[in-house]
Amino acid sequence: MGEPTTWTAGDAEGFLAAPGRDTHKYSRGVLGLRTGSAAYPGAAVLGAEAAWRTGIGLVQFSPQLEDAEPAFGLPSPAAAVLARRPETVVSEVTGRCDAWLIGSGTDPRLRTAAEQAALEALLSERNPVVIDAGALDLGAVRSTERRRTAPAILTPHAGEFAALWNALEAPRPTSNADAAADLARRLDATVLLKGSITIAAAPDGTILRVGPATPWLAAAGTGDVLAGILGALTASHADAVRANPALLAELGATAALVHDAAARIAANDPHGPHSTSGTPITALDVAGAIPAAVGRLREARG
Repeated sequence: MGEPTTWTAGDAEGFLAAPGRDTHKYSRGVLGLRTGSAAYPGAAVLGAEAAWRTGIGLVQFSPQLEDAEPAFGLPSPAAAVLARRPETVVSEVTGRCDAWLIGSGTDPRLRTAAEQAALEALLSERNPVVIDAGALDLGAVRSTERRRTAPAILTPHAGEFAALWNALEAPRPTSNADAAADLARRLDATVLLKGSITIAAAPDGTILRVGPATPWLAAAGTGDVLAGILGALTASHADAVRANPALLAELGATAALVHDAAARIAANDPHGPHSTSGTPITALDVAGAIPAAVGRLREARG
């Protein structure tokens, strides 16, 4: 397979443009979130926070249909999201959303039949879907067997990536880039393999490389933040993705660039990919630095 192309701030320029004078909230994109659970409400908060800070016009939160009740006095995911981002709309209506982020903070072993049907309905439409964490099993279906019609991008970390390959029962290429490209082809979905070096691979053979990322990103919840960034970018460019689903690889690589830039700003680690400077950060610290990261990447394009 081909060598991966390094994705830079200059490449990402077109996906990070400032809104124009005639822009309104709906033209900036509407992202639907079906994330978080009674056990992990924080994942929904992190994804929503990141999406808002990336520059989306509107975020809609649709609670998953689960049997479990929050324990230890925890809030529901919807309540937690609204407490942090009161501008979020909570609704079960799906028609207004340009793209969806599903799976963050969920457990497929606890998925109800009603939730399964709701997720499959989203995947059978035309709006792009970012498939994260607990929903990855829904994307791990061979292209010859799937009922999915939505353009999709899967966001596994190394362990989840290995599980996707095991489910296929197929020989895995040695390099991560080749393995991601092969998996994308088999599933007819873009794959964003997260890690210090992140690989974005589309079914058409496009392979993009981002990194190395700052090691300070190795912290709980940062994957939920990346998913929120990617969801926002996907919703903002949903029309282009519907016309050319291979753009999801470029959006995934752009999201990884924003994610790393935000982490470096939050950690005071500006010295490049091999830097060992900086300070500890949390996932919310990364989310809080997203606007500055977007600005920095736009300034660096020249």
